[in-house]
Amino acid sequence: MMVQESVTTMAERLTVRVSRMAPEGEAVAKAEGSNRVVFVSGGAPGDLCEVEVVAAKSNFARARLLRLLEAGPERIAPPCPLHFAPDRPGPACGGCDWQHLQYAAQLRHKSAIVRDCVERIAKIKDVAILPVLASPKEWGYRNKVMVPFGQDAGQPRCLVAGFYAAGSHNIVDFSACPVQPDLSVRVVLKVKELAAEFGWQAYDERSGRGSLRHAFVRTNGRGQALLCVVTHNPHLPRAEDFVARLRAALPELVGIHQNVQPLKTSVILGPGWRRLWGAQALEEKLGRFRFQVGPASFLQVNTEAAERLYEAAATALGDGGRRFEQVLDLYCGVGTLTLWLAQTAARVIGVEENRDAVHDAWENARGNGVRNVRFCAGRVESVLPRLYRDGPAGSWAAVVDPPRAGLSVPVLRCLTHPPLRRLVYVSCNPATFARDAGYLRQSGFTLVKIQPVDLFPQTSHVELVAQFDRPRS
Repeated sequence: MMVQESVTTMAERLTVRVSRMAPEGEAVAKAEGSNRVVFVSGGAPGDLCEVEVVAAKSNFARARLLRLLEAGPERIAPPCPLHFAPDRPGPACGGCDWQHLQYAAQLRHKSAIVRDCVERIAKIKDVAILPVLASPKEWGYRNKVMVPFGQDAGQPRCLVAGFYAAGSHNIVDFSACPVQPDLSVRVVLKVKELAAEFGWQAYDERSGRGSLRHAFVRTNGRGQALLCVVTHNPHLPRAEDFVARLRAALPELVGIHQNVQPLKTSVILGPGWRRLWGAQALEEKLGRFRFQVGPASFLQVNTEAAERLYEAAATALGDGGRRFEQVLDLYCGVGTLTLWLAQTAARVIGVEENRDAVHDAWENARGNGVRNVRFCAGRVESVLPRLYRDGPAGSWAAVVDPPRAGLSVPVLRCLTHPPLRRLVYVSCNPATFARDAGYLRQSGFTLVKIQPVDLFPQTSHVELVAQFDRPRS
């Protein structure tokens, strides 16, 4: 018989000392004289805090920070007024969870999170984890933002636009955001202004009323922007006026699109697309390559840090002077990493399920004059057996960059194919990476080294590049 663990909610107050940061971004603390772990959002190592327990189990609890009694040495004042602070009234923006930590401390804790996941989940303790590669920009680094719209609860006729408060769909209205470029913020605020003037109603996910859901803005290093307005209904009242006013106010805009998401879902983009004006895609430069990036295309949100990520992947691929007969780039998207790897490999094949992304990948290869790559549309577990059957003899390597959920068991099984001698794993989730690393080790791979890379300053998220080798037979 299954026994369900009970969860107790209470108003217990504790005084706790924070020791470290947890993989989920919370601070780990303990009360004096107690071994129970308390997870505290907004805490920093060394803090002495008064907290209120909001949920408790037998061996740990979660608590909210009520009062900072003594600040730890790594704590700083967050520059954003919407970031959580115990003495600030009102809901806090859930977009950044580590603005209150010094940047050097953020890097140390991200390295510790990677090590904790590898040792605790994968049970691997002898791997070399290199120092985290810092982001070239600590602020204003994001090239993409998706901002939800809602109606002001106090003034139902007024629109709000911002980010969700942590653990909710309550929108915290904003007028600035230090991790976004100024251009992205100006575009969103102009959309909000015009939508209010035109009488557009924000979509209410509970009632299903209204239409305006999100503003989706991409920017590039040249100071240009691509806007997509996400609506619940196809009809966009006064669309021509909307486009004309935006173009007049924001000459940096090169294209304006509409996406229709008719479903009652948290998935932002729907299947329907309409170009209202201008360019179909935005050009972005990574290293020596130029990429055409459409509204729905995947691109790492921190362009300059992505160059460091891709260089780390190429370095791991060629470690020890190895050169492989064929390299596979799995989950290749629009081919950004594929083209980067093509500089150090004889032949690279990119595999991607999204057919529109594969089309963009071919165009990006042609536009950059890269001829030693090809792309296949399909699920990785379906395409790999065919590539193995039809490919050249000799040793192979693969680079994988899966979603946060990591690799599926069918894909992991495909990666145990004997000719595959090296695997470079790019991950945005240390926990699912560690789970997969345990499987790969059991399948004969050795985890050689891990290079963490910080693509998301001011947050607890960290990317990593891991090198797995299979001993030569």
